[in-house]
Amino acid sequence: MVQRDTDGTGVLTAASPVVELRLPANGELLFLARLVAEDIAASAEFAVDEVADLRLAVDEAVAAQARRADDGAVLECAFRCAGRMTVTVATTSSWAFPPGPDEVGWHILRALTDSLDAWTEPAPGTDGWRLCVEFAVEPFPGQR
Repeated sequence: MVQRDTDGTGVLTAASPVVELRLPANGELLFLARLVAEDIAASAEFAVDEVADLRLAVDEAVAAQARRADDGAVLECAFRCAGRMTVTVATTSSWAFPPGPDEVGWHILRALTDSLDAWTEPAPGTDGWRLCVEFAVEPFPGQR
């Protein structure tokens, strides 16, 4: 599982390789996160339906984070596939509230994923916040 930033450096750590994507949180390039997730899952032999669910979940997570991001903020996506696909999407914001159960998008993410978490931590070097959403998708039994 991708671990939370425990030392204040803003660096995600993991037991297995992580593919990281950093892009402007302005909406123009958000599709790249979806493409990266789709390619990793397909390469890991996830079923077609699983890849489609993952693509929708990534789309929802990056859109939700982009809406909260400060002007000029960067969207950081970390993808790890070690038996299951774990995705972390983070950005900086002056707004201290990550997506949560009071939003429709949260319920979409909950329906598409096997685990879902969101948290806020101080953004290193700023007065703002680092908003994080993390979810995982397990492969269907017998698909691998």
